[in-house]
Amino acid sequence: MTDLTAQPPAPMRPAVVVLAPDLWVATRFADVIERQGGRAVMTETPDAWLAAVDRAFPVLALVDLDTPGDWQGAIARCKLRPHTRQAPVVAFGSHVDVDALLAARHAGADHAWARSKMMAELPALVARHISPPIQYLEGWDAPLSARARAGVEAFNRGEYFEQHELFETAWLEEIRPIRVLYQGILQIGVAFLHIQQDNWAGAVKLFRRGLPRLRPLPPICQGIDLAALRSAAEAIHQEVTDLGPARLHEFDQGKFPKIILIPTS
Repeated sequence: MTDLTAQPPAPMRPAVVVLAPDLWVATRFADVIERQGGRAVMTETPDAWLAAVDRAFPVLALVDLDTPGDWQGAIARCKLRPHTRQAPVVAFGSHVDVDALLAARHAGADHAWARSKMMAELPALVARHISPPIQYLEGWDAPLSARARAGVEAFNRGEYFEQHELFETAWLEEIRPIRVLYQGILQIGVAFLHIQQDNWAGAVKLFRRGLPRLRPLPPICQGIDLAALRSAAEAIHQEVTDLGPARLHEFDQGKFPKIILIPTS
């Protein structure tokens, strides 16, 4: 009999958080997001939208400017805080309400579109963020540098401060674009260090810096099984987020993954 507890965690569906109080709009958006393989997180108020962005770590956040309440303040707070500012925000509203579109841009929205444009481009927009094209950065298929390999070994020993020092040096020494691999891994390792130190805010911040750097890279990168590391780190990030600061001590640190190296022929 298969031991299901020994299976790796299933990849989480990327979340798209939507602020849309209108039922027709909300239903349309949720259907498109689910069809594209994402997880629709629907909200009806600016406060609920901001809380969902906090909780879900979305790959995309959408805002209907016809929503009552302070959507401008919600967008601004999203873009000012370290743990949410990386979320792409696209606002949409009436093409004749130029003031609202300008206010959304001023608040920090990455884009502010007319409603007709949003409806026309919604499937492509959602698909682009849920399944971004793989970036084969220069150096992705090269062997790990000696310093980076030492960082992997420290990571796998659970020496998360030491792996940071080693990967940071490897990042500084590497001039090719693939250096982002080292930066992303070291930030995941520092997130684990913060968990060990019962620092919930630090862990969440580092996950949300490191995971976006690793997400576009190939599943096997410089001999690292990056897909497995990302999947495990994403699952830990979600569990830690759900636990919150008061219950972080309940997290089982035995779930920290090791970096798997794929032998080259």
